[in-house]
Amino acid sequence: MPRWLYVLLIFTALALPLSLLPVPPLLLFIIAGLGILPLAALIGQSVERVAEHTGERIGGLLFATFGNATELIIGIFALSQGLVEVVKASIIGSLLGNVLLVLGVSVLIGSIKHGHLRFEARPASQYSSLLGLCIGGLLLPTFAELLASREHQLHIFERGIGLSAFIAIILLVGYLASILFSVFRLGDKGAEDELDPVLGARSESAIARLLSYRHHLAKSAHPGKSGVLSQIDSTLEAIIEHETGKHTIQQYTEQQAVERQKMAPSPEQRGVREQGTREEVSAQTVPKQPEKAMQEKPAKKPNLWLALLLLAIATAGVAVLSDILVGAIEPVTAILHWNPAFVGLVFLPLIGNVTEYFNTIDMALDKRMGMVLAASAGSSIQVALLIAPILVLVGLAAGHPLDLVFSIVELAVLGIATFLFSEITKDGELVWLEGLLLILLYVMMGGTIFLFGA
Repeated sequence: MPRWLYVLLIFTALALPLSLLPVPPLLLFIIAGLGILPLAALIGQSVERVAEHTGERIGGLLFATFGNATELIIGIFALSQGLVEVVKASIIGSLLGNVLLVLGVSVLIGSIKHGHLRFEARPASQYSSLLGLCIGGLLLPTFAELLASREHQLHIFERGIGLSAFIAIILLVGYLASILFSVFRLGDKGAEDELDPVLGARSESAIARLLSYRHHLAKSAHPGKSGVLSQIDSTLEAIIEHETGKHTIQQYTEQQAVERQKMAPSPEQRGVREQGTREEVSAQTVPKQPEKAMQEKPAKKPNLWLALLLLAIATAGVAVLSDILVGAIEPVTAILHWNPAFVGLVFLPLIGNVTEYFNTIDMALDKRMGMVLAASAGSSIQVALLIAPILVLVGLAAGHPLDLVFSIVELAVLGIATFLFSEITKDGELVWLEGLLLILLYVMMGGTIFLFGA
């Protein structure tokens, strides 16, 4: 977490006592919003530490889940105060904020540093398919209500609530199925042939490059190298077990070095000088002393229980400050003359998504695009398949029914965002221009909602 965010913990401490005093709503709103920022970032940092113990897939799921914890908590408190329209707008806002703004900023910054950012196309294709299910679940209630209104049918609202509750349950089933398939690999027979994408293809050259990168990383002062080193070690072991039948990395690299020395052409054939001997030609592909590099003990993993404790404390703090923030929404919108749709669609998701902003940028800078997609597109899918259904059911229990009927503008932007995501990810790589396109679409949506409402 950036150091300047720790300074904002002052506002976290001030928010609760000020809420008990006659403080102007606008000031209280600002203080509570600033106080949530470091807590949300701490949630992301804690999940990162937990993910070092759980692995990439479960880590991505945890990151998406707790990254959306802020939105869920804010939504529950807003529903308890009857701010149904704000909650509905925040659902779409969170969904669009993750798949457009979070992903766009990460790709833009990461691609400026590294150029093309490559990733596995299969998970991205699954994200696109799940986004299609999300659109279906959010479109159908809206179209049904429009049709019923056109034909002047009776009890439209009551039937809309019933349809929304039914679709919420279906969306939860879809979410559970996606977790069973993508995280636990239930029924995915091809999963045995796939590995977490640290470098890509399983080949001798990939192993050599990975060994070289690990050796370089082990000597560097990179702050988050322990988790990367641990993942590289486990990936290398999995590669060797698959390719050589439980051979050790040392045995494999020694065997490959010998084979390359036998097959290497003579110095005369290659026209090289004395430094172009067979041993050095081999060393260009297989790094020197890979055994020593692999025998280096990775840095100690962060304490799991301490990370879980910090995660619980930060989540509880977000809950308290969310209650204060939501209580100030109505007077603030009246003072600033903002429409509730803009607050729910743009402003609240910007606060709630701060976790994803900082952490996905770091992931993109480390070229960990699998985690970037899990934390952006995966979070959007989780908002639609998990957060929205939970809020629908909570609204029924709280006596403030929440339907899944949204405005044409919101649904139009959602449809365009899904199409754009599918188009830019289908080739398995992203560049800065594609990240900028996602950001521009989000800015156009925000401007439209600010001037005309939803």
